[in-house]
Amino acid sequence: MERVGWEAENVFGGVVTYGGLNKQHCGDVIAYEPASVATYWKFKVVNVTAGGYVYQYSSEAISDTSSSFFGASSYNVEAIASKLNATYMSEHDLYYIDCNANPSITLTIGKHKYTIESKNLIIRVDENTCILAINGFGAFWGANWVLGAPFIRQFCNIYDLGNKRIGFARSLQV
Repeated sequence: MERVGWEAENVFGGVVTYGGLNKQHCGDVIAYEPASVATYWKFKVVNVTAGGYVYQYSSEAISDTSSSFFGASSYNVEAIASKLNATYMSEHDLYYIDCNANPSITLTIGKHKYTIESKNLIIRVDENTCILAINGFGAFWGANWVLGAPFIRQFCNIYDLGNKRIGFARSLQV
């Protein structure tokens, strides 16, 4: 999935490959994890870190191809944004961040660490305005983390329905 900017129109955004792994866009598979609920591609996350923020409780995440941002409970997003020096603007329901910042979010899934780099977490709105691609939600239907476009741009998500598992491979587009 390519980064195309805030107001991009008529541009290539990504690829869906059926029946195999796209070696042109994805590196070797890092690992597969069991999907606890295959209909939502829900799986276990061991912990999450960002800046000085640490969430060290086993929890569940979903891979969400329809989500533009990295999502979590409002409480966790506020804590992450604070540690990454982002400022919430309620009138836009967005977190603004210095365009030169270098934030990252690292998730431990199974025995492997997956880091979402700043180039996938910062969206440049204009020359001097950038937003942090995270958003919070209230009560949710069971997943603590929603891994949307920032994660999917960083890592190819391999949906193995037959074996009820999800795999991750480094995107060659980053």
